[in-house]
Amino acid sequence: MGKTILDKIKVTPLKIKKMASGNVMRILRKKELKKWNFGEAYFSKIKFNKVKAWKYHLKMTLNLVVPFGKVKFIFYSQNEKRYRIIEIGEKKYSRITVPPKNRFGFKGLAKHESIILNIANAQYNSKEILRLKKNKIKFNW
Repeated sequence: MGKTILDKIKVTPLKIKKMASGNVMRILRKKELKKWNFGEAYFSKIKFNKVKAWKYHLKMTLNLVVPFGKVKFIFYSQNEKRYRIIEIGEKKYSRITVPPKNRFGFKGLAKHESIILNIANAQYNSKEILRLKKNKIKFNW
């Protein structure tokens, strides 16, 4: 049986180079971008226990990293009626690569504000993203 939409989400552990003057946190290397175009990069903040949901990109591939704080990402497949939960942050420093047509939301888990970096293959376009209100999909955040 082939991969489902949730199985196509890739989690890549990232390296942190510890330095006395401050750590260096690698995110992405050019060789990892085969057949992939850079569109834009931006930061998003989320406060403790706050939820941003539900987003669905028609064409955009996301590369999500949490260099500061901790965030729980919830991916939902309506066809399969199942969820995939991935938590990343400073202590579990990783990149989540999310192909298009994945519905998701996220919640801030750190007592302080968390920062999410998204490196996307396309620039933001309001016609490319579909949104649902948080209560439209039942999930116990």
